[in-house]
Amino acid sequence: MLYNFIYKFTMELKPYMSEFMNDNETVELTGSASELALRLQAHPNISARILSLLDIVENSDNNCETASGTELKVISELQKLGNDSLQDWANLQEKKSLSL
Repeated sequence: MLYNFIYKFTMELKPYMSEFMNDNETVELTGSASELALRLQAHPNISARILSLLDIVENSDNNCETASGTELKVISELQKLGNDSLQDWANLQEKKSLSL
């Protein structure tokens, strides 16, 4: 179930990550897709985690042999994504407080 959710989530994000795609692949970005790409550029750690999730889903290193093993990798990556997200949030809060 979690695997299906992550798969659907990452497959929906993939077209928006055109800067990470091969040069021979083109994607026309809509306004919201452009906004997503720009926002991900502002958070490179989060962007890297999303790409790591895509790698797991696509089994790019061919070492995801079972659903349970893959689920553990996805959970681990989601925990890292959560940590990176909270760190970025904290950094933004600190910048806001300094600018007041």
